[in-house]
Amino acid sequence: MEKKARRFPRVAADHKSSENKKKNVAHEVYHWGGVAILSLLLVKMIALVSAQGVSFFRRPGHVVDALVVVGALVLEVLAEGKGAGLLVLVSLWRVVRVVESAFELSNEAIEAQIESIVVQFEELRVENRRLEQALHDKDDVILELELALAGLKAC
Repeated sequence: MEKKARRFPRVAADHKSSENKKKNVAHEVYHWGGVAILSLLLVKMIALVSAQGVSFFRRPGHVVDALVVVGALVLEVLAEGKGAGLLVLVSLWRVVRVVESAFELSNEAIEAQIESIVVQFEELRVENRRLEQALHDKDDVILELELALAGLKAC
C-alpha cells in the first residue's frame, strides 16, 4: 500500500479525505442522535415533574436522573461531543433506573395484590357474619317449630 501511495499520491490523499469525511459524518450523526435521545429524556422529565408536582422532588432517584439528563444534554450541546464519557454515565444510569423501576413495579404489584387480598378478606368476613346470622335465625326457627310440634304432641 505504501508503494501505491508513492506512485499515486493524489489517489491516496483522496482516499484519506473520503475516509475523514465519512468519520465526520458519522460523528455528526452520533452527536445529534445523542442530543435527540437526551432531548426526549428531558421531555420525559418535564412531563414527570408536571404530572407528579412536588412529589417528584421527594424521590431522589428522579431528581438525580433529571440532573444527569440535563447535565449530559448541556455538555453534549455546548461541548459538541466532548462529553461522551458523561453519555456513557447517562446510559449506565438509565440501566440502573430501569432495573430500579422494575423492582418498584414489582413491589407496587405485590402491594396491590396484598391490598386486593385484604379487601377480599374483609368482604368474606362480612359475608361470613351474614351467613352466621342467617344460620342462627334458622336455628331459632327450627327450635320454635320443634317446641310447637312438642306442644301439639302433648295435646
